[in-house]
Amino acid sequence: MINILEKKLLKGTLVSIVTHRELIWEMAKRDLKSLNKGAFLGYIWLFLNPFIQLLVYVIVVAFVFRGKLNDSARPLDYVIYVLSGMIPWQIITKSLQEAPSLIRDRIELVKQVIYPIEILPLNSLIVSSLSSLVSLCLLLVLTVMTGAFRGSLFFLPIPFFFLVIFVLGVSWIFSIVGVLLKDLREIVSVLLSLMVYVSPVVISESIVGPKIWRYILMNPFAHIIITFRDVIQGTSHPTSWFIFGGTSIVLLFLGGWVITRTKILINEYI
Repeated sequence: MINILEKKLLKGTLVSIVTHRELIWEMAKRDLKSLNKGAFLGYIWLFLNPFIQLLVYVIVVAFVFRGKLNDSARPLDYVIYVLSGMIPWQIITKSLQEAPSLIRDRIELVKQVIYPIEILPLNSLIVSSLSSLVSLCLLLVLTVMTGAFRGSLFFLPIPFFFLVIFVLGVSWIFSIVGVLLKDLREIVSVLLSLMVYVSPVVISESIVGPKIWRYILMNPFAHIIITFRDVIQGTSHPTSWFIFGGTSIVLLFLGGWVITRTKILINEYI
């Protein structure tokens, strides 16, 4: 009986996302307004700031340090390589850093109304994805300029789909744990800032060698980045797709189970 009830509650949690899709969008717009409230350029900063950062990065990497994947590669090839890893990494870091404080930052709202807390990670995900869209646009321009555009880019929604359910599942867990452990946000921020240096975002197998690369692949986020590169660069790593897809589905249902079991009790605690 308990298992049947839990399955119904979990299904209701997933259905709630579809039911409250308009609320998700409205709350995301509200968060966007608060980010740039009082700014002269307003929403323009959402795109201008990451664009300037990426443009400076491209100039520094490609023309100042002349970074290369190997001796025969062009500097812009390395820029494309890094940008293709930065797109999912930006979404992961910004979403997961915010996840532990999603409920705590909205305690008054959660207390006053019967608020569907399961949609909070999606509000954050929409906001955090905007800078990644700027990175994606710049990446597409570079692939066309350098002749590196691949038809596999049309399959980019597939890894994006798995990334969304991955982030959603982890964010559900972090948002609940973050109510109990207020230091979780700082812990996650520190860990993510360190993990970027042991991930395929800026490192390739040709740079570090096969032995170290095996350790890089132990990073739980490595396979996410590799699958995005498969689509962007036309490569193939079936093992990474299997690990990423399977992990995303497992985390979605694990996070759904956690949020389903605790959202009824969360008001009593806070």
